[in-house]
Amino acid sequence: MQRNLLLSLLIWLLEIILVASFVSDRWTREIQAAEDRMLVAYIGVEKESEIRETSQKWFDRLFVRTGIKESIYRYFIPTERERQLSKGFEDVGRHDLFPFIQSRLDVLMGTVYQMIKRFIMAWIWLPFFMVTLPPFAVDGLIRRKVSQTNFDYPSPLAHRYSLYVILGAVYLLFMGLTLPFPIPPQSIPVGIFVVAFAMNVLLANTQKRI
Repeated sequence: MQRNLLLSLLIWLLEIILVASFVSDRWTREIQAAEDRMLVAYIGVEKESEIRETSQKWFDRLFVRTGIKESIYRYFIPTERERQLSKGFEDVGRHDLFPFIQSRLDVLMGTVYQMIKRFIMAWIWLPFFMVTLPPFAVDGLIRRKVSQTNFDYPSPLAHRYSLYVILGAVYLLFMGLTLPFPIPPQSIPVGIFVVAFAMNVLLANTQKRI
């Protein structure tokens, strides 16, 4: 299990590196614009504006006010003063290398902002999740209790694969924070129902003796 978690984290980090290396900053802006349009169509202008403002506040608080963003840019891209102090190297990379590095950093910062926004968008569905999960869980426990009084046997296969579905849904949510294409807002409530149904099957097919 620990090895699988480490592998999942490495895959996620590899995804971020690939996005920062190959996705254009224009494509990043188009992704944000497309998700904004989908959010407006799904939850309305007012709620979308609230999510966007909250995301910007979190991004500013974590990366702008702390100086992290400026430090990253200054680490990779020399300032004009640093250029003038480097006699003979004032124009090295000015028109090719450093503009390319800046575009990669722009994509990275855009991805981080979009990740924060997607996290907030998922977080607002938490009350819906808390309301949806208990009925499915209670039904699963009741079905398990009924099976204890007759000759029905829980299915180890259904138990195992329902657990895989839950873990897979959580993993997809985690990976979806940085995917380089628009994520429909409807995917979150659909994922909640999938997890709730899988939890129902998991509890209903838990072994009679634990």
